[in-house]
Amino acid sequence: MTELLMQYLKKNSFFKYFFFLIIFFCNTQVSYAKVYSDFLDLEGSFMQGGLLFGKTKPKNKVFFNDNNIFVNQEGDFVLAIGRDHKLENLITVQGLEKKEVHKIKISKRKYKIQRIDGLPKNKVTPSEEEMRRIKKESKKIIKSKNVFINQTLYKSGFIWPVKGIVTGEYGNQRILNGKPRRPHYGLDIAAPSGTKIVSPSDAEVVLTLEDSFFNGKMIILNHGLGLNSIYSHLKNIHVKEGDKIKKGSVIAEVGSTGRSTGPHLDWRINVYSKAVDPQLLLLNQPKF
Repeated sequence: MTELLMQYLKKNSFFKYFFFLIIFFCNTQVSYAKVYSDFLDLEGSFMQGGLLFGKTKPKNKVFFNDNNIFVNQEGDFVLAIGRDHKLENLITVQGLEKKEVHKIKISKRKYKIQRIDGLPKNKVTPSEEEMRRIKKESKKIIKSKNVFINQTLYKSGFIWPVKGIVTGEYGNQRILNGKPRRPHYGLDIAAPSGTKIVSPSDAEVVLTLEDSFFNGKMIILNHGLGLNSIYSHLKNIHVKEGDKIKKGSVIAEVGSTGRSTGPHLDWRINVYSKAVDPQLLLLNQPKF
């Protein structure tokens, strides 16, 4: 029965996506909600790994727990809920004449354990020389994730960057070649080598790397107000730094460069350097 199902899914892409969405919903209690008041409009995935989009009056100040959140000239802001974020939170909106405080409850998630074998030994335990290279590349990546663009390019909405099969989910605890490693903060989508990858939303290209140690060929796109996305293990890159691109534009091709066991896209969504779940964004994005 299982073999017949997999054969059917391979031949029918629509049912393949429908099937994997059902599996995702069965394994994840999706918590979509809205918070409304005179001062605040906040909606998105109120759960670990979720992304929240907010709106307030332009000159108001917003605090999420003790963190001051940037609010643009139209009153827009973005909040990232980390993988292991605490469940009880406060969001404070400070206006010129009054202040509102809202309790925000975040749903807890359970994450899977994912085992990946067959990686080259140095891709799991790099040498000292390779570690120096990794640190140098990491500085570039972190700097690019923290680029600030005072635009709301993300309001064009988000689509899937590539058609394929989800083989690795956000938050999974990874065991590589039998050794426990950091959780996975992206979404792995397997597809044939050379499959076109598109920008899921309007964006500006802030980084391209041709040969990074872990990520291979990679791209970082900025969608405004700290929201960025990363595309790794690429075969070819079709954009350059500084390019302004539209949702649906081809940016790259699926490959297997860097730390990879086969052709796939590692797709990540961050607010600055805090990673959120791309699947939750696709399922629970507001109608901008």
